[in-house]
Amino acid sequence: MKRQRLRSVSPPMIVLTALMAVVPASAQFEPPTVQAGPKLAPVSALPSPGVYSNTTGVALQAADPNAEIHYTWDGSKPTAASPSLAHGQLLFIAGVYDGERGLRTGYTIRAVAIAPGHTDSDPMTFVYSVERRDRTAYVSEELAPGLRMIRDSDNDKMFLVRGSKAFALIDSGMGHGALRDYVGQFTGGLPVINIYTHSHGDHIGQAKEFIASSTAYVGTADRPAVAQFLSRQGVAAELIDTHLKPAADGDTVDLGDRKLEIYAVAGHTPGSIVIFDPATGNLFTGDSVGNNASLPPDVMWMQFSTRPLDAFLANERYLRARLGDRIKRIMTGHNDRPMVGTAYLDHLERAIQRGLDEGEAALIPSWRPAGIWQLVEGDRFSDPDWFGVNVNRKSFLPAPPDQIAGLTALSLSGAKLTQAFDPAIHDYHAVRAPGRRSMTITAIPTSTRSRSLTVAGRPVRTGMPVAVSGKGTIPILVVAPDGHTSTTYSITFDSPVKRQGARA
Repeated sequence: MKRQRLRSVSPPMIVLTALMAVVPASAQFEPPTVQAGPKLAPVSALPSPGVYSNTTGVALQAADPNAEIHYTWDGSKPTAASPSLAHGQLLFIAGVYDGERGLRTGYTIRAVAIAPGHTDSDPMTFVYSVERRDRTAYVSEELAPGLRMIRDSDNDKMFLVRGSKAFALIDSGMGHGALRDYVGQFTGGLPVINIYTHSHGDHIGQAKEFIASSTAYVGTADRPAVAQFLSRQGVAAELIDTHLKPAADGDTVDLGDRKLEIYAVAGHTPGSIVIFDPATGNLFTGDSVGNNASLPPDVMWMQFSTRPLDAFLANERYLRARLGDRIKRIMTGHNDRPMVGTAYLDHLERAIQRGLDEGEAALIPSWRPAGIWQLVEGDRFSDPDWFGVNVNRKSFLPAPPDQIAGLTALSLSGAKLTQAFDPAIHDYHAVRAPGRRSMTITAIPTSTRSRSLTVAGRPVRTGMPVAVSGKGTIPILVVAPDGHTSTTYSITFDSPVKRQGARA
């Protein structure tokens, strides 16, 4: 199919206009004022000019932090009368479709640095083009033997994992092509099991293609949304009831020579899950722990959640406690390459912890969408493991920072809680492991500024195991930074369930 030739577009509608400076009409036609003084260095742009496959955010930077950046889209010379770029603002060059056909669209940005007492910098010209794939197109590459990453036209990621008896397809993007046929060329006739990390359309878009002949798994709390999505696409209710299965924390999916493990990490959606392959150490996360793709850029979206961030941090810490250093690579729904190791998760914990400790003082304006707020840890241009999360400013804190008295981790050794830990639930029961006479409790307060932490009346340090008898009820007291607000959690130890036939 013949592509449209490269064309230049003036796209003010895709700029984050909420942050743009307003230029008075009286100033629009004034000639630029030449300043006496040192000449400013030219403006730089990241990413570098070139060809990109999807919508991309361009950051313009001035060497002098006090300089203003003024820019144009139409190739004209930028002046003090041109729009200015607010600190942290991005200019977006958009991918464009004509129906199902992807277009190649050109953009020319010119920019100048201006500051009082300085001579304006030389104007710089940055030329970009965005070449969309057709909506029906898929591309893929083998990341390792038995592991293939598939991308749709919007660069959403799917992962095909090979087993000896079946393949697992993790997520299905939102392309419009024949994804089942595309996948079929790699499976050699083996069945395909679908696993969806969550219920958003860019991860379940092609679920309809597989539901009639494949078993599909999705987190329990997200199953109703996926069922509604399939029903709107005309899938019969009996097919949905038969083939769409709820996946709970601790479930496994058998591929023959390996079993994929499912862990619940609610937050991005109520039923978000991650999938771990113990044979390789690969962790497939979709958007469940976010992503740090530099373009356009992508961050974790939590702005729609009404639950505070301590709940998500507790879920993430629970996941890491279960998997430890077995995680070798993390594959998200939007990163172009796997992340090696767990440094990204370290950044995630630090960013959210800072938000809980500092409150709104830790927030910065979101890169996208405009008008909301986010937490960021690390520099996205220089740190491959940086992390960002958009938050709901009204509900991301469980209490004002000085009054936060809670836990984000509560774990036992030698016994097991009868329900998953949740910071909002304060009373728990635990069952001692048969034959265990010694056990410990480990607790981590929500705020690193908590005034004190005591277990069974004894002061303890954050994250340090404390030996307990495993009898009766053990109180855990957390005092907030204000020294007055407190919360008490309790663990009541129940007797182990007797094995059938065992003597009393």
